[in-house]
Amino acid sequence: MDTIIIPITDFLRKAGEYADRLPSLEKIIITRGGRPFAELKASPQEKNRKLIELIKSFNGKLFENEEVWKAVYTRRNRKKPITI
Repeated sequence: MDTIIIPITDFLRKAGEYADRLPSLEKIIITRGGRPFAELKASPQEKNRKLIELIKSFNGKLFENEEVWKAVYTRRNRKKPITI
């Protein structure tokens, strides 16, 4: 995950944009006078909500194909796939 460093004036001007990007970032470091002033992180609940939205967007795609997962769980040196 990424961390971005921004001055406090930029954060105040574009707070909405940074709020939308925050769940996909590790944290935002806000500086004042060129020095770190605060760290902003998304809550775990918000990160999970974004992750669930991403997973739902793949519904009905390649990931539901049984053969794909069989190939994923089969190593080259194994004759049978592992079971979980």
